[in-house]
Amino acid sequence: MKRMFALLLTLAMVLSLAACGGSSSSSSSSTSSSSSSTETSSADEGWPGKTINVYVTHAAGGDTDYMARQLCTALEGVLGVSVVATNVTGSNGATCMQQYKDGDKDGYTFIATNTAALNGNEATGMVDFGYDAFEPVAVYGIQSGENIVVPADAPYDTLQELIDASIANPGQIKYGTSTGGGVYIQTCVLTNLGGAQFNIIDAGDGANRLTALLGGEVDATSLPYSTAADYIENGQLKSLCTCLSKAPDLIPNQPAASDTVPELKIDTEYVLLAPKGTPAEIVEAMNAAVLEATGTDDWNTMVNDYCFQNPFVLNVEDTIANLKEQRDLFQSFVPFL
Repeated sequence: MKRMFALLLTLAMVLSLAACGGSSSSSSSSTSSSSSSTETSSADEGWPGKTINVYVTHAAGGDTDYMARQLCTALEGVLGVSVVATNVTGSNGATCMQQYKDGDKDGYTFIATNTAALNGNEATGMVDFGYDAFEPVAVYGIQSGENIVVPADAPYDTLQELIDASIANPGQIKYGTSTGGGVYIQTCVLTNLGGAQFNIIDAGDGANRLTALLGGEVDATSLPYSTAADYIENGQLKSLCTCLSKAPDLIPNQPAASDTVPELKIDTEYVLLAPKGTPAEIVEAMNAAVLEATGTDDWNTMVNDYCFQNPFVLNVEDTIANLKEQRDLFQSFVPFL
């Protein structure tokens, strides 16, 4: 399974890189009239003095894109310049990260991604680099959690019932995954440790997996709770469990996947990176801006409403330590991929 996926992933990345000029779409917020904070503008003479570009590794409509755009808008109020979010999609974020990890180092280029893609692509062999190929700037939130989701009328109500149904009907339950990152790893763990016998289908990013599930193209998939919440609440879908190590702060009574498959614990976080070699004083200044931008009541409300979590934002030192811990976790999955 790993060899087959590695070949497909490598081919997808090569094709995406060849077409990267046509795979980007951008959207910018209006420039805020607020002046730059003293803390950030003092780090480097004249910085920031022009538009800052944030390249988002996943497609519009998903949680990584949403959180990146929320951050960009909030940063404009702190930095006093336009902060433009541009989607560069492909290969579970690998296309964007490969393209910009050695990009301009003048403090006007940043990459917004999530830790499952960053560490998962390395663990699966999608890329040959990890978080240390960048200058980590900040972890700025925790996902609502990848939940294993099925149609509301599906004949199973727990993860164990879904696994048992796949064993009773090998290859008949279509499970939507995405190449390279955390959702692919979940699928491998469910198969190799949980004993599931799904028909595994590459259904793309979270927004595309949702469409595939609603359209009957797949029978089950993993989705951020924030992506599926409206459909769960209106009775179209149901969540069998969360894959977080613990349920989100504001919905604490969800069953955990690890209750059924103990190894299945993935805490996806949102992270801002800079190209390797970006000056440390600019990295620290941007981190200070992130801390300020996310320290408002508006940010708290947004995170509560969208992520079902409380704000979780780290300084540079703690961000690096956190990414190392997450990388170690993902590397522990390698024998099961």
